[in-house]
Amino acid sequence: MKDDGTMARLPDLQLFAAEHGLKIGTIADLIEHRSRTESLIEHVASRPLHTAHGEFMAHAYRDKPSGSLHLALVLGQWAPQDAVPVRVHEPLSVLDTLELDRGMHSWSVPAALRHIQREGRGVAVLLNCGESADQLLAQFEGTARAAHAPQRGRMDLRSHGVGAQILRSLGVQRMQVLSTPRRLPSMAGGFGLEVAGYITKE
Repeated sequence: MKDDGTMARLPDLQLFAAEHGLKIGTIADLIEHRSRTESLIEHVASRPLHTAHGEFMAHAYRDKPSGSLHLALVLGQWAPQDAVPVRVHEPLSVLDTLELDRGMHSWSVPAALRHIQREGRGVAVLLNCGESADQLLAQFEGTARAAHAPQRGRMDLRSHGVGAQILRSLGVQRMQVLSTPRRLPSMAGGFGLEVAGYITKE
C-alpha cells in the first residue's frame, strides 16, 4: 500500500524496492518458473479424427488438478517463428457441436475448424470444464449467459494455464488467436506464448 492507502502499482514497487534493497518478482516470473518445473497436463492418447471439416490429429490431455480430459485438434506443421491460427474453446458444451450460429462464443467449434482447414494449419483446443446438468439445462433453455457467468469466471485463470500448456506441448510459440481481442493475464508471457494478433471473424 502507498502512504495514502491506495494500492501500489509496479512503478511504485520498483521505487520502494530500490530504496530498501529488495528484489521484485512478477506474476509472469512465477508462472514462467512453474511452467518450467511443473505441468498441469498429461498427454494420454492421440489418433486421427475425421470431422465434417477434414481430418485432424486429435490429442487427449488429462488435467492433473481436476482429472478432466481435454482435446486438441491439430492440422499441419509450422516453424517456431510462425504465427499459428489457434482457437481455445471454453467452456465447451455438447450444444456447441450441435447448434448452428450459437451465440455463446465469438467463434463456434465448426467455424474454427473450417478456418483452420482453409489455412492448412492450426490448433483447436477444446477445454472440458465439467459442465453440470444445471448449466447444460440453462444453456438449452437459453438462460446460459446468466447461469454460466460465475462458473466461467472461476475457470478462466486455471483454464488459461491448461490451454497454454497444451499449446506449448504442441510446439506453438506464436499464435493468431481466433477470438475477440481480450486482455490476457500474465499467462502468455509466463508460458512463453506470443499473441501475434486476433482473428475476430471467419
